[in-house]
Amino acid sequence: MRLRCVFFLLALAFLAYGASAQNNSPNALRSAARALTVGELSAVAEKAGQGDTEAQLFVGVSAQLMTEHMRDDIEGRKGMLRLSAHWLRQAAEQNSSPAQYFLAETDLKLLENCEEISQSLNKAIAQNYLPAMTALGRRYMEGGCGFKVDYHLGLQWLTKASEAGDAEANYWIGASYEQGRGIALDQREATKWFSKGAQMGDASSQNSLAVNLAEGNGTRKDTGQAIEWFRKSAEQGNYEAACNLTLHYMRGEGVAKDYVLALMWGLIADRNSTEIGCLSEIDTRDMLQMSAAQESEATQRANAWLKEHHYPPTAPPKRTVHDAIDHRSGD
Repeated sequence: MRLRCVFFLLALAFLAYGASAQNNSPNALRSAARALTVGELSAVAEKAGQGDTEAQLFVGVSAQLMTEHMRDDIEGRKGMLRLSAHWLRQAAEQNSSPAQYFLAETDLKLLENCEEISQSLNKAIAQNYLPAMTALGRRYMEGGCGFKVDYHLGLQWLTKASEAGDAEANYWIGASYEQGRGIALDQREATKWFSKGAQMGDASSQNSLAVNLAEGNGTRKDTGQAIEWFRKSAEQGNYEAACNLTLHYMRGEGVAKDYVLALMWGLIADRNSTEIGCLSEIDTRDMLQMSAAQESEATQRANAWLKEHHYPPTAPPKRTVHDAIDHRSGD
Protein backbone atom coordinates (compact mmCIF):
# COMPACT_ATOMS: atom_id res chain seq x y z
CA MET A 1 0.00 0.00 0.00
CA ARG A 2 2.82 2.42 0.89
CA LEU A 3 4.49 1.89 -2.52
CA ARG A 4 1.21 2.60 -4.30
CA CYS A 5 0.91 5.84 -2.31
CA VAL A 6 4.46 6.78 -3.19
CA PHE A 7 3.86 6.28 -6.91
CA PHE A 8 0.60 8.17 -6.70
CA LEU A 9 2.34 11.12 -5.03
CA LEU A 10 5.21 10.99 -7.51
CA ALA A 11 2.77 10.95 -10.39
CA LEU A 12 0.98 13.99 -8.95
CA ALA A 13 4.26 15.78 -8.39
CA PHE A 14 5.32 15.39 -12.00
CA LEU A 15 2.04 15.67 -13.92
CA ALA A 16 3.03 19.21 -14.93
CA TYR A 17 6.30 17.80 -16.25
CA GLY A 18 5.38 17.64 -19.94
CA ALA A 19 3.59 20.99 -20.13
CA SER A 20 6.05 23.06 -18.05
CA ALA A 21 9.15 20.97 -17.48
CA GLN A 22 11.17 24.02 -16.50
CA ASN A 23 9.22 24.08 -13.20
CA ASN A 24 10.94 20.85 -12.12
CA SER A 25 14.43 22.01 -11.21
CA PRO A 26 17.39 19.62 -11.21
CA ASN A 27 17.77 20.10 -7.44
CA ALA A 28 14.14 19.21 -6.83
CA LEU A 29 14.51 16.08 -8.93
CA ARG A 30 17.73 15.10 -7.14
CA SER A 31 16.02 15.57 -3.77
CA ALA A 32 13.06 13.46 -4.83
CA ALA A 33 15.37 10.70 -6.08
CA ARG A 34 17.50 10.85 -2.93
CA ALA A 35 14.37 10.47 -0.79
CA LEU A 36 13.45 7.10 -2.34
CA THR A 37 14.07 4.09 -0.12
CA VAL A 38 15.79 1.00 -1.54
CA GLY A 39 12.43 -0.74 -1.83
CA GLU A 40 10.81 2.21 -3.55
CA LEU A 41 13.72 2.58 -5.96
CA SER A 42 13.45 -1.11 -6.83
CA ALA A 43 9.77 -0.65 -7.66
CA VAL A 44 10.56 2.49 -9.67
CA ALA A 45 13.16 0.50 -11.62
CA GLU A 46 10.48 -2.08 -12.44
CA LYS A 47 8.23 0.66 -13.83
CA ALA A 48 11.21 2.05 -15.77
CA GLY A 49 11.61 -1.33 -17.43
CA GLN A 50 7.95 -1.13 -18.46
CA GLY A 51 8.63 2.13 -20.30
CA ASP A 52 7.47 4.71 -17.76
CA THR A 53 9.28 7.96 -18.61
CA GLU A 54 9.27 9.49 -15.11
CA ALA A 55 10.50 6.21 -13.62
CA GLN A 56 13.32 6.04 -16.16
CA LEU A 57 14.30 9.58 -15.23
CA PHE A 58 14.36 8.72 -11.52
CA VAL A 59 16.45 5.59 -12.02
CA GLY A 60 18.91 7.56 -14.15
CA VAL A 61 19.18 10.37 -11.60
CA SER A 62 19.48 7.89 -8.71
CA ALA A 63 22.33 6.06 -10.44
CA GLN A 64 24.02 9.40 -11.09
CA LEU A 65 23.75 10.29 -7.39
CA MET A 66 25.38 7.00 -6.45
CA THR A 67 28.56 8.03 -8.27
CA GLU A 68 29.06 11.08 -6.03
CA HIS A 69 31.30 9.21 -3.60
CA MET A 70 32.92 6.76 -5.98
CA ARG A 71 35.89 8.92 -7.05
CA ASP A 72 38.41 6.25 -6.10
CA ASP A 73 36.50 3.40 -7.78
CA ILE A 74 36.89 4.35 -11.44
CA GLU A 75 35.56 1.10 -12.89
CA GLY A 76 32.61 1.02 -10.50
CA ARG A 77 31.85 4.62 -11.33
CA LYS A 78 32.00 3.91 -15.07
CA GLY A 79 29.52 1.09 -14.63
CA MET A 80 27.12 3.26 -12.64
CA LEU A 81 27.43 6.09 -15.17
CA ARG A 82 26.63 3.69 -18.01
CA LEU A 83 23.54 2.56 -16.09
CA SER A 84 22.52 6.16 -15.48
CA ALA A 85 23.10 7.16 -19.12
CA HIS A 86 21.09 4.14 -20.33
CA TRP A 87 17.96 5.11 -18.40
CA LEU A 88 18.32 8.82 -19.05
CA ARG A 89 18.57 8.11 -22.79
CA GLN A 90 15.38 6.04 -22.59
CA ALA A 91 13.55 8.97 -20.99
CA ALA A 92 15.24 11.54 -23.26
CA GLU A 93 14.03 9.68 -26.33
CA GLN A 94 10.50 10.22 -25.01
CA ASN A 95 11.17 13.98 -24.96
CA SER A 96 11.83 14.30 -21.23
CA SER A 97 13.72 17.61 -21.06
CA PRO A 98 15.02 16.97 -17.50
CA ALA A 99 16.38 13.62 -18.73
CA GLN A 100 18.07 15.38 -21.63
CA TYR A 101 19.57 17.82 -19.13
CA PHE A 102 20.80 15.11 -16.75
CA LEU A 103 22.24 13.09 -19.63
CA ALA A 104 24.32 16.12 -20.60
CA GLU A 105 25.36 16.57 -16.95
CA THR A 106 26.59 12.97 -16.75
CA ASP A 107 30.38 12.60 -16.77
CA LEU A 108 30.27 11.58 -20.42
CA LYS A 109 33.97 12.33 -20.82
CA LEU A 110 34.62 9.26 -18.71
CA LEU A 111 32.35 7.28 -21.05
CA GLU A 112 33.86 8.90 -24.17
CA ASN A 113 30.48 10.21 -25.34
CA CYS A 114 31.11 13.96 -25.33
CA GLU A 115 29.20 14.50 -28.57
CA GLU A 116 25.93 13.77 -26.74
CA ILE A 117 26.21 16.80 -24.47
CA SER A 118 25.46 19.52 -27.00
CA GLN A 119 22.74 17.44 -28.67
CA SER A 120 20.98 16.72 -25.37
CA LEU A 121 21.15 20.30 -24.12
CA ASN A 122 19.82 21.71 -27.40
CA LYS A 123 16.89 19.27 -27.31
CA ALA A 124 16.06 20.38 -23.77
CA ILE A 125 16.43 24.04 -24.73
CA ALA A 126 14.04 23.49 -27.63
CA GLN A 127 11.48 22.56 -24.96
CA ASN A 128 12.33 25.74 -23.01
CA TYR A 129 13.99 23.88 -20.13
CA LEU A 130 15.82 26.79 -18.52
CA PRO A 131 18.48 24.80 -16.61
CA ALA A 132 19.70 23.48 -19.97
CA MET A 133 20.31 27.04 -21.18
CA THR A 134 22.41 27.67 -18.09
CA ALA A 135 24.26 24.37 -18.54
CA LEU A 136 25.06 25.21 -22.16
CA GLY A 137 26.32 28.67 -21.17
CA ARG A 138 28.49 27.14 -18.46
CA ARG A 139 29.95 24.66 -20.95
CA TYR A 140 31.05 27.50 -23.22
CA MET A 141 32.55 29.36 -20.27
CA GLU A 142 34.53 26.33 -19.08
CA GLY A 143 35.23 24.38 -22.29
CA GLY A 144 36.18 20.71 -22.39
CA CYS A 145 34.37 17.56 -23.53
CA GLY A 146 33.52 18.78 -27.04
CA PHE A 147 33.30 22.50 -26.19
CA LYS A 148 35.75 25.26 -27.04
CA VAL A 149 35.85 28.17 -24.62
CA ASP A 150 33.70 31.01 -25.96
CA TYR A 151 33.00 33.57 -23.22
CA HIS A 152 30.84 35.76 -25.45
CA LEU A 153 28.53 32.91 -26.44
CA GLY A 154 28.54 31.52 -22.92
CA LEU A 155 27.43 34.84 -21.44
CA GLN A 156 24.74 35.16 -24.09
CA TRP A 157 23.19 31.86 -23.01
CA LEU A 158 23.58 32.65 -19.30
CA THR A 159 21.97 36.06 -19.74
CA LYS A 160 19.11 34.53 -21.71
CA ALA A 161 18.56 31.93 -18.99
CA SER A 162 18.68 34.57 -16.26
CA GLU A 163 16.19 36.80 -18.04
CA ALA A 164 13.88 33.81 -18.43
CA GLY A 165 14.03 33.15 -14.68
CA ASP A 166 16.70 30.49 -14.04
CA ALA A 167 18.30 31.16 -10.64
CA GLU A 168 21.56 29.27 -11.25
CA ALA A 169 22.39 31.38 -14.32
CA ASN A 170 22.88 34.36 -12.01
CA TYR A 171 25.60 32.52 -10.13
CA TRP A 172 27.61 31.85 -13.29
CA ILE A 173 27.24 35.45 -14.47
CA GLY A 174 28.39 36.62 -11.04
CA ALA A 175 31.34 34.24 -11.18
CA SER A 176 32.28 35.66 -14.58
CA TYR A 177 32.42 39.19 -13.14
CA GLU A 178 34.30 37.95 -10.09
CA GLN A 179 36.95 36.18 -12.18
CA GLY A 180 37.00 38.53 -15.17
CA ARG A 181 36.07 35.77 -17.60
CA GLY A 182 34.94 37.34 -20.87
CA ILE A 183 33.97 40.51 -19.04
CA ALA A 184 35.71 43.20 -16.99
CA LEU A 185 36.43 42.12 -13.42
CA ASP A 186 33.90 43.88 -11.19
CA GLN A 187 33.38 42.63 -7.63
CA ARG A 188 30.40 44.90 -6.99
CA GLU A 189 28.66 43.65 -10.13
CA ALA A 190 29.48 40.05 -9.16
CA THR A 191 27.88 40.56 -5.74
CA LYS A 192 24.78 42.02 -7.41
CA TRP A 193 24.34 38.87 -9.52
CA PHE A 194 25.02 36.57 -6.55
CA SER A 195 22.38 38.48 -4.60
CA LYS A 196 19.87 38.03 -7.41
CA GLY A 197 20.52 34.28 -7.57
CA ALA A 198 20.47 33.99 -3.76
CA GLN A 199 17.09 35.68 -3.51
CA MET A 200 15.77 33.17 -6.07
CA GLY A 201 17.04 30.24 -3.96
CA ASP A 202 20.22 29.16 -5.76
CA ALA A 203 22.55 27.56 -3.22
CA SER A 204 25.81 28.47 -4.97
CA SER A 205 24.73 32.10 -5.25
CA GLN A 206 23.80 32.12 -1.57
CA ASN A 207 27.22 30.82 -0.57
CA SER A 208 29.08 33.28 -2.82
CA LEU A 209 26.98 36.19 -1.58
CA ALA A 210 27.71 35.13 2.00
CA VAL A 211 31.45 35.02 1.32
CA ASN A 212 31.35 38.55 -0.07
CA LEU A 213 29.28 39.81 2.86
CA ALA A 214 31.65 38.17 5.32
CA GLU A 215 34.69 39.73 3.65
CA GLY A 216 33.17 43.00 2.46
CA ASN A 217 33.85 42.25 -1.21
CA GLY A 218 31.78 44.48 -3.48
CA THR A 219 29.39 45.26 -0.64
CA ARG A 220 29.26 46.47 2.94
CA LYS A 221 30.65 43.89 5.35
CA ASP A 222 27.87 42.17 7.29
CA THR A 223 28.99 38.96 8.97
CA GLY A 224 25.63 38.35 10.64
CA GLN A 225 23.80 38.43 7.31
CA ALA A 226 26.54 36.28 5.80
CA ILE A 227 25.83 33.58 8.37
CA GLU A 228 22.16 33.53 7.38
CA TRP A 229 23.04 33.05 3.71
CA PHE A 230 25.62 30.37 4.57
CA ARG A 231 22.93 28.55 6.53
CA LYS A 232 20.35 28.77 3.73
CA SER A 233 22.89 27.43 1.26
CA ALA A 234 24.10 24.68 3.58
CA GLU A 235 20.50 23.57 4.19
CA GLN A 236 20.35 22.78 0.46
CA GLY A 237 23.41 20.54 0.76
CA ASN A 238 26.02 23.01 -0.46
CA TYR A 239 29.40 21.67 0.66
CA GLU A 240 31.24 25.00 0.68
CA ALA A 241 28.54 26.75 2.72
CA ALA A 242 28.54 23.98 5.34
CA CYS A 243 32.33 24.21 5.56
CA ASN A 244 32.13 27.99 5.87
CA LEU A 245 29.73 27.58 8.79
CA THR A 246 32.29 25.29 10.39
CA LEU A 247 34.91 28.02 10.14
CA HIS A 248 32.64 30.75 11.51
CA TYR A 249 31.39 28.70 14.47
CA MET A 250 34.94 27.56 15.22
CA ARG A 251 36.28 31.14 15.23
CA GLY A 252 33.20 32.88 16.62
CA GLU A 253 32.87 35.17 13.61
CA GLY A 254 29.31 36.49 13.21
CA VAL A 255 28.08 33.89 15.72
CA ALA A 256 28.95 32.81 19.22
CA LYS A 257 31.88 30.38 19.22
CA ASP A 258 30.41 26.87 19.32
CA TYR A 259 32.64 23.88 18.61
CA VAL A 260 29.72 21.43 18.63
CA LEU A 261 27.97 23.31 15.82
CA ALA A 262 31.30 23.77 14.06
CA LEU A 263 31.93 20.03 14.03
CA MET A 264 28.30 19.26 13.14
CA TRP A 265 28.50 21.36 9.98
CA GLY A 266 31.95 19.96 9.21
CA LEU A 267 30.58 16.43 9.32
CA ILE A 268 27.65 17.43 7.11
CA ALA A 269 30.05 19.07 4.66
CA ASP A 270 32.23 15.96 4.58
CA ARG A 271 29.21 13.73 3.85
CA ASN A 272 28.37 15.96 0.87
CA SER A 273 31.97 16.21 -0.29
CA THR A 274 33.28 14.34 -3.31
CA GLU A 275 36.86 15.39 -2.66
CA ILE A 276 39.11 15.56 0.43
CA GLY A 277 36.55 16.98 2.84
CA CYS A 278 36.16 20.06 5.02
CA LEU A 279 37.64 18.75 8.27
CA SER A 280 40.77 17.57 6.49
CA GLU A 281 41.24 20.79 4.53
CA ILE A 282 40.80 23.43 7.22
CA ASP A 283 42.88 24.05 10.33
CA THR A 284 40.82 22.52 13.16
CA ARG A 285 43.44 22.85 15.90
CA ASP A 286 41.23 25.33 17.77
CA MET A 287 38.77 22.49 18.35
CA LEU A 288 41.24 20.12 20.00
CA GLN A 289 39.85 21.05 23.39
CA MET A 290 36.53 19.36 22.54
CA SER A 291 35.59 16.45 24.77
CA ALA A 292 34.51 13.06 23.48
CA ALA A 293 30.97 13.91 24.68
CA GLN A 294 30.94 17.08 22.59
CA GLU A 295 32.13 15.22 19.51
CA SER A 296 29.42 12.61 20.08
CA GLU A 297 26.76 15.33 20.36
CA ALA A 298 28.00 16.97 17.15
CA THR A 299 27.82 13.62 15.36
CA GLN A 300 24.28 12.98 16.61
CA ARG A 301 23.18 16.42 15.42
CA ALA A 302 24.84 15.90 12.05
CA ASN A 303 23.16 12.53 11.60
CA ALA A 304 19.77 14.00 12.49
CA TRP A 305 20.28 16.61 9.76
CA LEU A 306 21.49 14.01 7.26
CA LYS A 307 18.49 11.77 7.96
CA GLU A 308 16.08 14.67 7.51
CA HIS A 309 17.70 15.55 4.18
CA HIS A 310 17.92 11.93 2.96
CA TYR A 311 21.71 11.55 3.09
CA PRO A 312 23.52 8.50 4.52
CA PRO A 313 24.61 9.03 8.15
CA THR A 314 28.18 9.78 9.06
CA ALA A 315 30.27 7.25 10.98
CA PRO A 316 30.27 7.25 14.82
CA PRO A 317 32.94 9.60 16.21
CA LYS A 318 36.44 8.32 16.77
CA ARG A 319 37.94 11.53 18.12
CA THR A 320 36.96 13.17 14.85
CA VAL A 321 38.84 16.43 15.24
CA HIS A 322 42.01 14.71 16.38
CA ASP A 323 41.84 12.33 13.42
CA ALA A 324 41.48 15.28 11.03
CA ILE A 325 44.57 16.93 12.46
CA ASP A 326 46.50 13.67 12.33
CA HIS A 327 45.50 13.39 8.65
CA ARG A 328 46.75 16.93 7.95
CA SER A 329 50.03 16.19 9.74
CA GLY A 330 50.63 13.18 7.54
CA ASP A 331 50.25 15.14 4.28
